[in-house]
Amino acid sequence: MARHIYVHNPFCARKCPYCDFYSVVGSPCIEEFYKAAVRETELIAAAIDEAAGTNPDTDPDGKDTIYFGGGTPSLPDSRLITMLLGSVRKNLNISSDSEITIEVNPSSVTSEKLQDYLEAGFNRISIGVQSLDDGVLKTLGRLHDSKGAEEAIRLISEAGFTNISADLITGVPGETLDGIKKDIDTFRELGVKHISTYSLSVEEGTPFFERYGNNIEDIIPQEKEREMYHGTREHLESLGYETYEISNSSLPGYKSIHNLSYWNSCEYLAIGAGAHGFIGDLRYGHADDVNLYVREMQTLTAQDYGRFLKGSKQDLMSLYVEEVLSEEDKMREVPFLRLRTSEGILLDEFRKRFGVEFEDVFEQAVKTNISKGLLERKERTLRLTRSGLDLANVVMEDFL
Repeated sequence: MARHIYVHNPFCARKCPYCDFYSVVGSPCIEEFYKAAVRETELIAAAIDEAAGTNPDTDPDGKDTIYFGGGTPSLPDSRLITMLLGSVRKNLNISSDSEITIEVNPSSVTSEKLQDYLEAGFNRISIGVQSLDDGVLKTLGRLHDSKGAEEAIRLISEAGFTNISADLITGVPGETLDGIKKDIDTFRELGVKHISTYSLSVEEGTPFFERYGNNIEDIIPQEKEREMYHGTREHLESLGYETYEISNSSLPGYKSIHNLSYWNSCEYLAIGAGAHGFIGDLRYGHADDVNLYVREMQTLTAQDYGRFLKGSKQDLMSLYVEEVLSEEDKMREVPFLRLRTSEGILLDEFRKRFGVEFEDVFEQAVKTNISKGLLERKERTLRLTRSGLDLANVVMEDFL
């Protein structure tokens, strides 16, 4: 049974003005954090019930995955990163053919770090480029310029990584569709196999929210944003990238197995302050507090961790219960997750997992959205139409 692990590195050199993920700048306890994270892998190994692993029926790829996200995982000394990866692989019995990803930023990745990552077992790199337009990068508050981003991708390739993913943000003030297409062309030339394109969102509590307010149309009209979204997808597909999820496209054989595990409702363990996980009926999180995390991992017992993961509903200091899911909750999550994918909802898989027909459970929502032209039935699947993609959140809400 495949196992999926998300590791959150909460450290950054500078906070981007649009980012609402948990991160800290200038922390003096980076090494203590990584030692605490190693301790957490040991606690998990001692605590988890091997019989409660990922349901293979929802995990068609069947590969273990580890994903180091952030924050900026390429900021800390590579010694700390590789130490933690070694602990995760050893303590959680990760298979030798697993997909192991680390996010890097152009401003902090080096040839030496990349060589250390490769030797430790990382086989996939996700680089946060966001744009190759220096004006757009300045607006986004990034530490690198376009030249630095391109050089970083070359370093990754020269180090021996072939599975390279790059991020782009669309809908940034001053950005154009032609500029995005040019960025994608450059990625293709540099050997990038996977491209994630995220529409800019303005989140409360960020400098962008203070600058622009909560109305995204103050930045870019919805019509223009949708034109940019569809134009980007069409250009990606013209270059051979299959858009397999609303924001993700890849060349054949390079889909993100880790991300697919989320959209397939698979279980995943979480390590680190700010990380979130899902096991059994439990969705849980780690508090956004590095110091609290370090203190708790020094004193927490495997028995306490085990009781927590098995749904005791009792919060610890840095670990808390987000939600305990009922069977109905799990059914309602399927359209929320699967409608993000190009395949859509697999009706036979739903029936096999829950013992009922999807269209019996959600009859009205299906009929309404098909009649509006937002959903389409193709053989034994239900998926968003082109119009449905523009109103994806509205469609998903009908199933909640």
